[in-house]
Amino acid sequence: DEEKLEKFLRKKLPVVEAGGGLVYNAKKEILFIRRNGKWDLPKGKLEKGESPQEGAIRETEEETGVQNLVIRKFIAQTYHVFKRNDKFKLKITYWYEMYTDYTGDLVPEAKEGIKKARWKNFAKSQKALKESYENVKLLFPKEYLTTHPNDRIS
Repeated sequence: DEEKLEKFLRKKLPVVEAGGGLVYNAKKEILFIRRNGKWDLPKGKLEKGESPQEGAIRETEEETGVQNLVIRKFIAQTYHVFKRNDKFKLKITYWYEMYTDYTGDLVPEAKEGIKKARWKNFAKSQKALKESYENVKLLFPKEYLTTHPNDRIS
């Protein structure tokens, strides 16, 4: 059971909590970032005293330059273990579906290693998800993860 596993891991590993967003615009495009050679969604570590919702909005704005974000709903929590300074840590990310009417320029946060911030339509989102992380794929509606026969290379 997920709750028991999280409790167990919290006892064994230092926890880093983060917030992130699956952001839609008026054209139903999704906001992606490119970092470490993969397409990802904007997310980042919560600051002291910050709620997951506040952190998700702040990090998404910082990493992409997007503005006017509104949270529509909570999607899921994801978990992954990473190593920093020879220590393993558990990262718990709280993901929210967000919406914005922002049409200005996107500005990737270079100091965070983000090379690109892009709006992607349905077809481009499917392509990006093939170069993404498994945890990110968990956040998308099933129709984004299906491949059609004419997508396959024979």
